[in-house]
Amino acid sequence: MNNQTNKKTFPRLWLWISIACLIISMVGASIVQTAGGTVAIKDLDIIANGSKQINAKIFIPKDASVDNKLPLIIVQHGSQHNLEMQDMSYVELSRRGYIVISADAYGHGSSDNRDGLSREQSFGSMAAIVEYAYNNLDIVDKTKIGISGHSMGAGIVLSTVQFYAQQAALKLGPNKIAAALEVGYDPDYTGCKIKGIDQPVIPEINWGVIAGKYDEYFFRQKDVGGDPARILESAATLSFVQQVDKTAVGPVENGKKYKGDINGKEYIRAFYQSPEIHPQNVFSTTTAASTIDFFYDALGTPKGHEVIAPTNQVWPLKQAFNCLGLIAVFLFLFPFASWIMDTVPYFSVLKASSVPVPAPALNTGKKKIAYWLTLLISTAIPAVLAMPVMHYWIGQQSFAPMTANKWFGDGAVNEMAGWCLIVSVTLLGVFLLNYFVFGRNHGATTESWGYKITLNKLWRSALLAIMTFAVVCAILFFADFWFKTDFRFWLVALRVFTANKMMYWIAYVPAFALFYVVNSLLVDGGNRVEGMPDWLVTLISCLANVAGVAVLIAIQYINYAQTGTFIFNAMRTHNLFPLLVLVPAATIVSRKFFKKTGNIYLGGFTVSTVITIMTITQTSMTMSVLS
Repeated sequence: MNNQTNKKTFPRLWLWISIACLIISMVGASIVQTAGGTVAIKDLDIIANGSKQINAKIFIPKDASVDNKLPLIIVQHGSQHNLEMQDMSYVELSRRGYIVISADAYGHGSSDNRDGLSREQSFGSMAAIVEYAYNNLDIVDKTKIGISGHSMGAGIVLSTVQFYAQQAALKLGPNKIAAALEVGYDPDYTGCKIKGIDQPVIPEINWGVIAGKYDEYFFRQKDVGGDPARILESAATLSFVQQVDKTAVGPVENGKKYKGDINGKEYIRAFYQSPEIHPQNVFSTTTAASTIDFFYDALGTPKGHEVIAPTNQVWPLKQAFNCLGLIAVFLFLFPFASWIMDTVPYFSVLKASSVPVPAPALNTGKKKIAYWLTLLISTAIPAVLAMPVMHYWIGQQSFAPMTANKWFGDGAVNEMAGWCLIVSVTLLGVFLLNYFVFGRNHGATTESWGYKITLNKLWRSALLAIMTFAVVCAILFFADFWFKTDFRFWLVALRVFTANKMMYWIAYVPAFALFYVVNSLLVDGGNRVEGMPDWLVTLISCLANVAGVAVLIAIQYINYAQTGTFIFNAMRTHNLFPLLVLVPAATIVSRKFFKKTGNIYLGGFTVSTVITIMTITQTSMTMSVLS
């Protein structure tokens, strides 16, 4: 078999491998989240606040019926996320016999945007779901409706608790909530304050809280030095359990069910502490076990189901299948585009007869110093610019990303896109400075960069990148329609999107494309030197692309562990986590494209199309370009 045949056959093999992995991912994740076919998953569209649509999925155990009503638990994700981020809860609770609804909050996922809504209306989305279920789902035991949420979702839980406590206290209607669990958010420690009533009202529900021992945002009580690790020692936590048990003394016991009487009926209060940071709350076997433990006590074991130990968990297996799919998506990009270039004449012109020669070998001390110094500077620049651009300049030092308008509707993406633009220009400046000051005087030429391309080929590169992206989207929507799943791992996710998100993709993709094209230029035009093995070039590039951000995150958490305070804004730091995966993945894929095309554009365009939509769908849209 000649070399030309190898170049065609090898990508074909990986194309079939990637497709096989995608199928395994869809089927495997579906089997896990349906508990082997014993849980049905359906889409829900709930209208609230007049015309605002809430997108949700409902997980129904197959034995649920009018004659066998089961408890319902509504779960809510946190800020910048979507309903699938609650998979830990909905997988484990539904397989134990609870009906579960997981919803996209307003401005998130596929629900309508928040424009025109007050905070009270936006946080009232869970009450709207409760009302829908109470009035329309005849398979639900209306006396056993529970709610749970993480971070912002827990804030929505608290608002829902307050709403129904007010309804009951003012005799406007019954309290339709039997149990509430807040994960990563402070409760009303002494009861709900209701306008027109002097004393805090103690909600007649079972109420629990899960607190991360190292939570970056909440559980900072003054009497324990503002240390979330000591929240169980605080007077506030003691007040919380004393809502039902007046005899309780501190410190509060982790996970203990404190029981007591409210208006002649027994209720529980429970406070759990998990050894984790805030984002870990949705990716933790400890928190999952606490969630299961709480609802078993708060709502009871569903009729017809046996108790499954809280430590018996299968959601990590679903995440493993989802992760396989995510890897397969990136594995799919180059083989698919390569197949198109090999078989479609219109795109065959993008193939290069040879790869541009690498930069001269590092055969002198000066060349080595210049190479490694430039690499070190380029590694540091993304991290050095992260907080100044995101938090201070675009973010205006807000607690969470909020700078947005109709055309650029998400604060977090605005900060990331702005960072991409500024980092790209700065890195390009350093690259050119190194060339003009040192490189060209020591044998370097621009011929190794792979930047030269005709407008005709540039257009075809962009078109092929969009075609590849479209096929990825088709696979994604196929997975959602037939298997009710997507491709994700913790904070890194590729999920379905609405037309509004696609409009924002058009707005944001240029910034991400510039970032990944410039990155390809640095990797393939700067890091690639004569005599250096290809695998080493790729390894060095992957490490250099994330080392700066990794060091920034490490500094943040090392200082936090030692002092209990942050150097950098916590939410912006969390928004950098996905880059530790996405940038190296993009580097590897772009290297494959460069070796096929001899230029930096097709690889940069292709990975940016996918990463842009991943970024948009994992954030919160404040505005709507279509409204």
